[in-house]
Amino acid sequence: MKTQLARLGAWFMTAQAFYALVLSLFWIFVTEVMFVSIFAGYTGQTLADAIAGGSKQAELWLITQRLVGVELLPISLLMLFITYTGYQRGQKWSWFALLLAGVILWGSLLGYKIVTGYFELTSSSMTFVIGAALFLVGIILPAKEMLGSTN
Repeated sequence: MKTQLARLGAWFMTAQAFYALVLSLFWIFVTEVMFVSIFAGYTGQTLADAIAGGSKQAELWLITQRLVGVELLPISLLMLFITYTGYQRGQKWSWFALLLAGVILWGSLLGYKIVTGYFELTSSSMTFVIGAALFLVGIILPAKEMLGSTN
């Protein structure tokens, strides 16, 4: 990439992909600690109390939350790969690939919160907002340069 804006955009895209990677690992391995506000918001009961009471719904909720992390992991690794192989070099195909991946990733996570009616300024919601903001900055800054090139 040639301009400072393009290099800065690549930096934000890399940061966003690493952020998604770390988030996916948290989702897989520390679900009981990181994302309990969602459960409490839906049920009015803490996750620890529900599990202690033998709630099958709480166990199912944990499994589905870990599944989100398992789905997020390969997407974040793919975004890192695309960023390092094409985006940092200013290749047009990588801009479109990351646009698609980012819209699907962050759009679905934010959409989930909005559609279910549980979009409040909690730590859970803010994790999605931060990721989406990093993505938007990373995709917008180099757009003019990358889309105007003939790569």
